Amino acid sequence: MYRQYGATGEVSISGLAVMGALTLYLDFVNLFITMLQIFGNRD
Repeated sequence: MYRQYGATGEVSISGLAVMGALTLYLDFVNLFITMLQIFGNRD
């Protein structure tokens, strides 16, 4: 992300940090949902 947006100066570094944190958070949420689907009880 830094190479794409940060190096050009279009987006601030703090904006990139927030975007990276949000992306990481959503990745973990999706991983948790996938694990629930795999190991969940299917009654």
